[in-house]
Amino acid sequence: MRRETPPVGSVTLALSAASAFVGRQFATYASYRAKIALGLAQLMLSLVTFSFVGRVVARAGPGFVERYGMSYTSFAVVGIFVHSLASSGLHSFRAAVRREQLQGTLELLLTTRLPSPALVFLAGAGELIITVTGGALLIVAAASLVGLDLRLSPSLAAALALYLLVMCGVGLASAGVIVVTKEGEPVSWAVSGAAALLGGVYFPADMLPEWLRSAASFLPTTHALALARYGAGGASAPGSRGSLLFLAVAAAASLAGGLAVLEWGCRRARRAGTLGHY
Repeated sequence: MRRETPPVGSVTLALSAASAFVGRQFATYASYRAKIALGLAQLMLSLVTFSFVGRVVARAGPGFVERYGMSYTSFAVVGIFVHSLASSGLHSFRAAVRREQLQGTLELLLTTRLPSPALVFLAGAGELIITVTGGALLIVAAASLVGLDLRLSPSLAAALALYLLVMCGVGLASAGVIVVTKEGEPVSWAVSGAAALLGGVYFPADMLPEWLRSAASFLPTTHALALARYGAGGASAPGSRGSLLFLAVAAAASLAGGLAVLEWGCRRARRAGTLGHY
């Protein structure tokens, strides 16, 4: 039986599409100079705020550093960095779909030769890259302005990569819902709220009531932040292998589910003839 081979230009087409999407996103972002300036100002304000809050925590007693291996300022900066990275994976694909809907180009976009999930992923990839760059600037600024000693360890890199994949899967599902509903998408709102409140972004998760602490242990955010904070401090987190396995399974399940929901949303909108609606 003769096997079909992919078109010769399929790889070139995918690379060309990726370059075009990412280039367009960067060009669009660079044109909003006021937004960039305000973003940098917000970054500096956050660093100063958490620096002062860190001093308050330090004056309340030395227990925080002994218990968590870093100052509160470092604790908060790592939490914000990981959460902002995850939020980008969560929101960028939905935002890309919504942008194309409002511009009236979604239907045209999804009728090209590349699969719909690949096109949506590429449309949101530029924002992911911008967020990663902004997060790196946050770490550099924190190290230079408030004297934080944060290191990029294998544990930190693995936690960031796997957690980003988890949130990208949820973000793809969110984009699939937006294709159908246009507005009123609850997936990212619920996930982002749970991650910020229960995952330990701004305060240690072990400060939560017992029943909420049990729920937090099932969140990928909790495992990712524990790995990231220990890794940023140059140490290995207790139970790190279990946390990495948890994140790997969560990432695989999230991506598979997200792609399925996105494909479902595109098929349903095509059948209903509403791809061009917004």
